[in-house]
Amino acid sequence: MRPQFSNGMMPSAHTTNGSLDPRALNYETSDLNEITRRQMNEDISAYRYDLDFCKNQLAAPNLSPQETRTLQIRVLDCGHNIRHCQHRIQQLDAQAQAIKAQRAANAAAAASMNASYKPPQQHRVLAATPGSGPNVKRKRSSSNSDEDSDVDVEPVKTLDGLGTTSVQRLGFWKCRLCTSQKFLDAGTNRVPSAPCKWPLKDVSKILNHYLDMHTEHTPRERLQELGAALGHNRGPFEYWLTRTRAQDLNDPTIIDDFIAELQSGILPEPLRGLNRAASAFPNTVSGIKR
Repeated sequence: MRPQFSNGMMPSAHTTNGSLDPRALNYETSDLNEITRRQMNEDISAYRYDLDFCKNQLAAPNLSPQETRTLQIRVLDCGHNIRHCQHRIQQLDAQAQAIKAQRAANAAAAASMNASYKPPQQHRVLAATPGSGPNVKRKRSSSNSDEDSDVDVEPVKTLDGLGTTSVQRLGFWKCRLCTSQKFLDAGTNRVPSAPCKWPLKDVSKILNHYLDMHTEHTPRERLQELGAALGHNRGPFEYWLTRTRAQDLNDPTIIDDFIAELQSGILPEPLRGLNRAASAFPNTVSGIKR
């Protein structure tokens, strides 16, 4: 509790010389930009006071040439300092506007995504039947419940053809960037440190692999390869959106739009709100935003 004077009044937050008492500052809950702007305005007031004083001194008679020159230099210096503080305030205002515009853009992107999606509902998962192909195997659920249960279907283990289109959790993709010359020439600081030994099956791992790793390639190259991987695994990508991320697609063709944007080297904005690596993309070091 703050001390009280004998008359019962609380002490002022300012000291006797008019400066702000440091004990009254709470930087944990303060806006640093606002603090800087206030300090700049205080400096401007002080410089203007000094400027007026110097101008009044210059008007005094019987000044020596050296005194006149010193006061003139001080006048110029005060003017320069005032302009510097004004420019700094303008920079703070521009930064605040940029942050405000970015928040508005994020809000617009979120609103656009919400307009395309509906609240999550129960979905029936389409799975390949046991006789649908030699490379498709169905794992039977041990539950005897009458309700639909999730099943994992082993993906088609080939990069030829149309890929996996059935709505299932697992896909299949062998990363081609892991065997590219750029990756092999990247040295010991590359991410991942070595080519993947196993194929990528889970869509979340596919997204993280390209959006968080392979920074030896350009962001456009990584997005194009991600688009190729999701295009080959459209069914698992739809499963990830509708089941893993609980998004009810109002228009299923939005999946094809996402894939097309990725294949053209553009990251769809709605994905930033659904995946950690997407929110930090593009990055130059794994896990760190540019």
